[in-house]
Amino acid sequence: MNSNTRPLPPASATALAELMAGTLPDPSSVSASALDLADRVRDLVEAVVWTDVDAAVRADAARRIAELTAELGAARRDRAVSLIRHPDGRLEHLTQMGSGRLNPQAPRLVFADVAAGPEPGAEPESVEIHARCTLTAAHGGPPERAHGGIVAVLLDQLLGVAAAAAGAPGLTAGLDVRYRRATPYDAPLELTGRWTGRDGRKSFATGEIRAAGVVTAEATAVFIAERRR
Repeated sequence: MNSNTRPLPPASATALAELMAGTLPDPSSVSASALDLADRVRDLVEAVVWTDVDAAVRADAARRIAELTAELGAARRDRAVSLIRHPDGRLEHLTQMGSGRLNPQAPRLVFADVAAGPEPGAEPESVEIHARCTLTAAHGGPPERAHGGIVAVLLDQLLGVAAAAAGAPGLTAGLDVRYRRATPYDAPLELTGRWTGRDGRKSFATGEIRAAGVVTAEATAVFIAERRR
C-alpha cells in the first residue's frame, strides 16, 4: 500500500462498532449540554428561516455565530461518527443525519421502545417499530408542506432501524417512496416500520408516515448486509 494512501473506513456504523468492540461508551457519556447544543442549533436554523429582522440585526447575528463556530471548531474528534452502546446492546449513531441526537441537521425523530434485536448470529425476527416526529419550516418544500427529500430521509431511517431491530442491519440498496399526499410540517407525524424478510444478504422492510391518521407517504426498502471478512 502506498504510504500516502489511507485505508478505507468501515462501510457502516455496524462495522465500525465491531472494530471498536469493548470500547464503545454507554449513554452516560452523552452530556445534557451536548444534546441541548444540538437542539438549540435546530431552533436557530428554524429561526433563520422565519426571521424578518433588519439587515443590521442579521449582520450582528452572523458575526456572533461565526465566533461560536470558531469556538466550537477549536477541538475536533478523530472521526465525525459518534457511537454509543445501550445497556440492552442496542447501537446508537449519534451524529448521523437521519435521527442523530447530536446532529442539528437531523429531524427530531424519536423511536418508541426499539429493542436491540436477536443475538449476533441468530436468525432475524420480524418486528414492527413506531416513531414520532414533528418537522419544522426548516424542512419545508411547498407552502406549509415538508420537502419530499426529508420525507425520504425519515422513511430511510425508519426502515433501517426496523431492519437493525430485527437483527438484519445493512446498507440501503434501494428505497422506493410513494408520496400519497402532502406531509405537513409543524404537525405531529406518526411513523410505522416493519422488517418483512430476507433473501441471502438482501433484507426487506416497509413503512409509512401518517399525519392525523392519514398516510402521507410510504416506502419499501432493500438493505444489503456487509460481507464478513
